[in-house]
Amino acid sequence: MNDKIESKLANVPETMLITLWAKATETERADALVKDEKVVEMMGKIDYDFSKLKKASFSQSGCCVRAGLIDMEAKAFLKDNPDAVVIQLGAGIDARYERLGKPKVGHWYDLDLPEAIELRRKLLQESDENTFLAQSLFDYSWCDKVKATGKPALVIIEGVMMYFEPKEVQSFFSTIAQRLDNAVVLFDMLAFALVGNTKKHDSLKKMGKEVEFKWSMLNTKEMETWNNRLHLDKEYYMSDYDHGRFPFIFRMLYHIPYFYRRFNQRVVKLKIG
Repeated sequence: MNDKIESKLANVPETMLITLWAKATETERADALVKDEKVVEMMGKIDYDFSKLKKASFSQSGCCVRAGLIDMEAKAFLKDNPDAVVIQLGAGIDARYERLGKPKVGHWYDLDLPEAIELRRKLLQESDENTFLAQSLFDYSWCDKVKATGKPALVIIEGVMMYFEPKEVQSFFSTIAQRLDNAVVLFDMLAFALVGNTKKHDSLKKMGKEVEFKWSMLNTKEMETWNNRLHLDKEYYMSDYDHGRFPFIFRMLYHIPYFYRRFNQRVVKLKIG
């Protein structure tokens, strides 16, 4: 009898299983970039054919470089702001709260669409300190909830924004810049050359045909023109932090400035205020 949890995720929500698989696979390595025993446990509970992802080694290491950089920035922020409110948008079944040791913050929210939160509740426990919100990130009531605390806010958006149209992304960032005070936003920027090229991606090509990369920017600084309260604080080009894990040919090509800028995923830190 199969007592595993059936995944009903499809299209973009299904992509959360890629990052779960990536971190679980990484955790089993002696030289792991990210250690996350919780995702290993969760992966074992889900009825899903993860074997179709086994050849997606570039995507696997990329997910872990990205997660490691965001974890690093989140830890630094919380060290300086221990009473902060944290909200992950498009959290899926990411176990960052557990991975960071269930930090004693003002509050930690994990937000995603209802079907994603339904699966999350079967795998992860809510608590008085960690609440799950079943809603769209475009339902800006979450901004009011965060702002009402009067605490510094950390907004984490991982593996999400690349699936939206450019106008939607611009409207989103402009809106949260107006609604939030004293906030830091951590998110990942898709490699510019991958926009419109999902079928060339080693793991996304295994997803439904409705999944497409729609947004990136070559010059992140241009986001500041969307709202005068948006400020680019820092960005990391991920090939600089891969610890030799990306394919050799890519590591060579990244020495070419044209390739480095267009084929590199980034982790971006914005400040609002």
